[in-house]
Amino acid sequence: MRLLAHQVLRRVALWSTLAVVGATGLGYAYAWQYSHDRALEQLRRHAELQGLQEEQAFRDAIAHLEVFRAEFLRRYQDRAVDYGARFDAMYQVGEDGAVRLDRSYFRGHRHDDGRYAIHTTGFLGRRAAPPDEDLRRRAVITTDLVAELGPAWREPFANLHASLPDNGLVIHWPGVPWGLQAAPDLDVTEGEVIAGTRPDKNPSREAVWSGLYFDKTARQWTVTVQLPVDHDGRHLVNPSHDILLDDILARLGRSRLVGAQTLLLGPGGHLIAGPDTLSEGDEERGILHVNDLDDPFPARVHRLANEHFQQGHSAHVMQDEESGAYVVFTRVRGPDWRLATIYPSEQVAGAAHRGAAMMLALGLALQLILLVVVGTVLGRRVSEPVRRLRDAADRFARGEPIEATVTNLPLDEENEIGSLSRSFHELARQVEQRQVELEGTVEDRTRELATANRRLEQLTRTDSLTALPNRRAFDDDLAQLLAHPEPLSGLALGMLDVDYFKPYNDTLGHEAGDQALRKVADVLAGQVRRDVRCYRYGGEEFALVFTAIAVPHAERILRRILEDIVGAAIEHPASPLGVVTVSAGLAKSYDPDVDAASLVRAADRQLYAAKASGRNRVASD
Repeated sequence: MRLLAHQVLRRVALWSTLAVVGATGLGYAYAWQYSHDRALEQLRRHAELQGLQEEQAFRDAIAHLEVFRAEFLRRYQDRAVDYGARFDAMYQVGEDGAVRLDRSYFRGHRHDDGRYAIHTTGFLGRRAAPPDEDLRRRAVITTDLVAELGPAWREPFANLHASLPDNGLVIHWPGVPWGLQAAPDLDVTEGEVIAGTRPDKNPSREAVWSGLYFDKTARQWTVTVQLPVDHDGRHLVNPSHDILLDDILARLGRSRLVGAQTLLLGPGGHLIAGPDTLSEGDEERGILHVNDLDDPFPARVHRLANEHFQQGHSAHVMQDEESGAYVVFTRVRGPDWRLATIYPSEQVAGAAHRGAAMMLALGLALQLILLVVVGTVLGRRVSEPVRRLRDAADRFARGEPIEATVTNLPLDEENEIGSLSRSFHELARQVEQRQVELEGTVEDRTRELATANRRLEQLTRTDSLTALPNRRAFDDDLAQLLAHPEPLSGLALGMLDVDYFKPYNDTLGHEAGDQALRKVADVLAGQVRRDVRCYRYGGEEFALVFTAIAVPHAERILRRILEDIVGAAIEHPASPLGVVTVSAGLAKSYDPDVDAASLVRAADRQLYAAKASGRNRVASD
């Protein structure tokens, strides 16, 4: 039986070898054509996916603006809230006649309800009459939404802004105080994009996309999208985003196929991205047309794009007759750009030859597999073990436990299949072990991240020079004390200022001034307890907050601090006393409704009184 099996196997090997050799020519030609078509299909699919990727930012922009529209309309229709009453506290008429949002909203403004606004400016152009009640209401709602949503929608957008058809604009743009710098006679509605949101220009009330333009101030290529918001036939507001082209170009570079070239074109032939090198002069001219380039290839690609989209293709491979390069076009919806992926014909042919060679190698491999299969079948040693191994692999792929996966494996086979089964068993065990280890690693990293976040929060509340809590910690802690659900039995605030500190710095230098502040801070830190809190308020000024039983003793504690600082004997040649001293102002309140600003002003008044009466003393109300 073994001899017969060997004879059959030799005959199969002989005839299969003759068949493979005879079919090599035809197979190679077929494989070349197949690989060629497959390479082009791969190029088409890649271009299609790349186009979808580029649409993501634009889809996100529309989604953001629709969220803005829904929330704006909800607040606008809620007549129970008098938004207009807040207008006078937020907006002021300047000497130039323009109405602008208070500067604190750009620097950092905390509302009474705890909400925080920053990097936000607003502008209403010069007008003959004061804003009516409806405009005031819309301006306040718009300002609130821009300040709330702008920080969350920073990436990949440069900013969030909303224009009012009444010649107004509110914008959240970190580092750019647009509303504070706008000319008083500026009419923001004159621009092409905002004009395109008017009902007569946009009856369908769809989002409006600007053309690509080069911002010479920001040195960025930018495109803007706006969404008109109406209610009962009235045009109320236009939320909008600016999208920077640099982000799009970076993604194109990362996802580009090796050897491929990418061109991004506007529908009219304006070059948006590519060739890779554009001069600064090209950027200064704004949008560059393909006909302005020395290289005629982009112009030919533009003509192919027009032909492609006229025929209604979604993603189809075309070939440039002059260069022989293959080109695939996809549409980037939103701004309606054309993304062209160009692949040299040499690389496609090289891929096809490699594919044909792989097909030939596969044919030879299949012949060997055939011989092995025939020999194993003849020996009755492969069919059943292979089936059992396949079943185990299927169960493993479905995610079943390793015990169920390896139950029926042919582990006892003393051949290649048995070895493969044992290797598969070991692989499954290692995968399960790695999964457990990975889950443990994720838990460890999560804990480490939480610890780092807590440390970062602590650093943001600590003054780096004196190690005392800083102004931010002072504001937060005082706000929490005043907002506590149980009224305080009493509260005192002490404001301390180093006497003659500027002459000290002028005489001994800033490094000595820093050392003096650290020593003063050390004295203050020695008074810290549960009901006495100490902060560096700013510069050479410190603050102490007294609560509970420390309030009646606050003045005595301050006087002891002044004595300890004098006792520290920090030499001060520019002071009449010869050493560093401090003056202190104390304000107390037993009113549960007192606010932080009033308490700080009262303590400052007492501090100024202490300074005026000779320094190195405590003044209290």
